[in-house]
Parts: sequence; structure tokens; C-alpha cells
Amino acid sequence: MTAANAITARGLVVDHETDAGTVRALQIDEVLVDAGTSVAVMGPSGCGKSTLLGLLAGLAVPTRGAVTIGAVVVSELSEHDRLGFRRRELGMVYQADNLLPHLTVEENVGLQLAIARHDGSDARSDPSEVLRRLGLGPLRARFPDQLSGGQRQRVAVARAIVHRPAVILADEPTGALDDDSAAIVVELLSEVQRDIGATLVIVTHDPEIASHADATVEMARPHLISEAANAG
Repeated sequence: MTAANAITARGLVVDHETDAGTVRALQIDEVLVDAGTSVAVMGPSGCGKSTLLGLLAGLAVPTRGAVTIGAVVVSELSEHDRLGFRRRELGMVYQADNLLPHLTVEENVGLQLAIARHDGSDARSDPSEVLRRLGLGPLRARFPDQLSGGQRQRVAVARAIVHRPAVILADEPTGALDDDSAAIVVELLSEVQRDIGATLVIVTHDPEIASHADATVEMARPHLISEAANAG
């Protein structure tokens, strides 16, 4: 992959209207992530880290500003086109693994690949081979409730990368794990990101996790805008 998976986010503002006035959930001048590199996003609670990740994923659009991945201005796409782009080009890892309980490990991973292909991905991965490469082969026939927390999160990583996405977005992916399991998951995530040439953005509060990234973005809390207060 080349610049097709570079990330550019400029002039991002997200405002929410409330009974008390306008609340600013995010304000950030610029985030640049070179293609095929990784960045850790850190900052205090309430600074908009997860909001930023949601904008990069096309789960929402900013009040102002633009998000571009490669040549695609994601923030200008329709909701339908953002969904298709997300399914084809992005891999998502959350603090909760969100595995489907009635599907086996291999079926959970295979479903993601099928969805990506349905939306136009030309990925030719084999779920069983991906699981083998990530050390999950012996667990392929198990159901999620038969796995430890660390194993479930490793399956979530496999699901996120099986369609060889251009960008991997991870929101506190080790937040629910013990230190040993967290170390395994973040090392695995970094390894597969480099292996497939993806660009990785990982939200974390843990400096140890952030140290695995090529760069770090420190966010600050946006200021509150209260129209009601100003009116008074």
C-alpha cells in the first residue's frame, strides 16, 4: 500500500446541541498519519479521543472540517457510501470484542471477510490461514464463551484484519485485559499492521501501549460553549 491509506484530518470540530447550549465534543486542528505507519492517540477523559476515531471510521461526520483517507474524503460521503467504505477499507477493534456468541471463532472471522467482499473488497484471505498465523488455529471451532478474555481479543484482531484493510482503528483494545494479555494483543496488533501494510490509529490511556506506535498525538479537552450562559 502507498499513500492510498494515509490519513489527513484537518480543522475538526464536533458540536452537540443540548438544553444548556452548545457543547463542543471535539476540536483539533490537524492529524496526519503517513501511509503504513501507526499513531497512538492519548489524552484525558472527555477530550474526544473516541469521537475522533468515530470520524475517521465514518461513523459520524464533523460539524466542521474534513477527514480524508487516501484520496477519499470520508466526511463528504453519504451514510450509505461511508458504510461501504468502512466495510471494505477499515478494520475495527474495540475494548469489547463484540464477537457473535452463536458463531465459532472461524465463523466470526469469516463473516467479516464475507461482508467486505459483498461491499466490493477483492481480499482473498483464508480465515483459517489468518487464524493459524495469529496462533489461533487450535481455537477455530470454539465459541466465544469458551475463550479467555485475551483469546477473544486476539480473535477480534483476526476479524479486523482478515480482509486486509487499508486502515486499522483500535479504541482502547486492551482496556479490559490484564497486563500480560494486553501486551500480547498490542504486539500482535502492531505485527499484523506492519505485515499487511495498514495504517494504524490506536486510542489508549496507557503509555506502554502507546510506545509501540510510531508517533503519538496528545489531545486536550475542547472548550465548552454554552449559549445559555452567554445569553445570561
